[in-house]
Amino acid sequence: MKAGITCGGIGPYATGEFIRNSAVAAEKAGFTHYLMPDHVVQFGAYPESDYPYAGGSGQDAPEPSDDAPLHFDDDTYANQDPRHPLIDPVMGMCWAAAATTTLEVGSNILVLPQRNPLFLAKSMATLDSFSNGRAILGVGAGWAKEEFDAVGVDFKQRGKRTNEAIEAMRRLWLDEYSTYQGEHFAFTNACSFPKPARKGGVQILIGGESKAAMRRIARLGDGWLHYNMPVGDAPQMIGEMKDMTRAEGRDPDSMRIIKIVYSSATLDDLKRYRDAGVTEFNIASSGEVPPSGPSLDAKFAEFAESVIGPIGEL
Repeated sequence: MKAGITCGGIGPYATGEFIRNSAVAAEKAGFTHYLMPDHVVQFGAYPESDYPYAGGSGQDAPEPSDDAPLHFDDDTYANQDPRHPLIDPVMGMCWAAAATTTLEVGSNILVLPQRNPLFLAKSMATLDSFSNGRAILGVGAGWAKEEFDAVGVDFKQRGKRTNEAIEAMRRLWLDEYSTYQGEHFAFTNACSFPKPARKGGVQILIGGESKAAMRRIARLGDGWLHYNMPVGDAPQMIGEMKDMTRAEGRDPDSMRIIKIVYSSATLDDLKRYRDAGVTEFNIASSGEVPPSGPSLDAKFAEFAESVIGPIGEL
C-alpha cells in the first residue's frame, strides 16, 4: 500500500522554504502524495457553525507540542490561532510540484463551492500539464458559514454548487469545446487550454461522510478522502459507499479510498482499514515535523522506516 502526507501550509509550515524542503524529503522517504489544507479566511469564533472534526477521527492522536498550530484532539476547530498563516493550496501545490518529480500534489481539502470552477479548472489543468499528471484535487462542501458569508456565497447552496463545479470542471478538462448548463454555472462552446496531462483529467477526491457527500462521491468522485472513519466502522461505511457507486453504474474498485490517519496509528488498525477497503493512507502531521534544518530531513527518514516501510508491506 501507499501513503502520502499532509504537513505543510499552516503556521510555521506556511513558508515556501518548508513546502519545498518537506516535499523533497517526502518524495525521498517514499511518500506518494503531498496534500495541503485550505481556508480562504479564518475567524476567532464560529458562532453559527459546528466544526465537524472536533475530537479527532476515532483515533488516538499523537501528543502535540504546545506550539503546534493544529491540535487534532481538541474539542473545537483544530487550528489554535486564526492569525496563523494559511496558504492558498493551489499556489502551494505548484511550489511543491516544481521541487519534485514523482510526488502527487493536492489539497486536503479545498472548499470547492467558494471557487469559480472556470478559474480553478484553468489553474489545476495548468499545474497538471506542467507536472506531467501529478495534480490531485481534494474537495469538500465546507462547514463554516462565516466563511461563506465573507466570500458572498450562499451557505445553503454549497452542496449544489459543489456538484455543479465538479461537473463543469470535468467538461472543461475533457472537451475541446465545452458546454455546461447548471443553476449556478453555465457556458457554451467554451475553450479552456491547456488540458490536464493525466488521462481523464485531474483526479478529484471528495471528503465528507454525510449521505449527501457519499452520494456526491459515488456519482462524481475519483476517490474518497476520509477523516471521520473509526476503524470499527470502516467495513460498513466503505461497503455502503461501494454499493452507492455500483448503483450509479460505476466501478467501485476504480476508486481511491484514502484514509487520513496519524503517524501514531497502529499497524493493526492500518491492516483493518486495508481489509475494509482502504487503498491508501494519508498521514496528518500534528506538528511533529520540524519546520527547518537537518532535523526536518531526519524526521522524514524516520517516517520512511516507521511509516512508509510498514505500510508498504501491508
